[in-house]
Amino acid sequence: MCTDRRIYPSSCAGLRFIASKYDASGVWYPGKVEVRSKVDEYLDWQHLNTRAHGMGYFRNKVLMPSLKKCEPDMAVVREHEKELQRVERQFARYFLGPTPFITGDQVTIGDLLAACEFEQPLAGGYNLSPPIREFITRVKEKVGPDYDEVHTYMRQLAKKCLA
Repeated sequence: MCTDRRIYPSSCAGLRFIASKYDASGVWYPGKVEVRSKVDEYLDWQHLNTRAHGMGYFRNKVLMPSLKKCEPDMAVVREHEKELQRVERQFARYFLGPTPFITGDQVTIGDLLAACEFEQPLAGGYNLSPPIREFITRVKEKVGPDYDEVHTYMRQLAKKCLA
């Protein structure tokens, strides 16, 4: 039971808190500082990169046109596509490198967040690169069926809005 009554307005702060408090194994948010720092580095980087352009693409291609009953601003969508290509390259090169996950062979909250951020543009019709698709597959395999269940509503919403 959580007795902490603090509100965590940042998703990353909330993830860090939950993983630190409830993951005694230290798998999701590693206890070893040298390993944890790589997760923290991704969590700090993703706000202006994976999230900004993944959600930016999804918001401008799927959500706003549906809410405003208008066509998407394709100049904005294309800018997010361009930036997503950069983000994918940087994520694959720097955060993954030759390893399956951010910290090596073990999935962490950083990997889970990255996969979720890439799911949004994917649902909106963006064509993710093979390394990122393979990364998402590895995260899904580690998380299990809950992964797809969590993304079902967002995928259905995108499909409905894009129809």
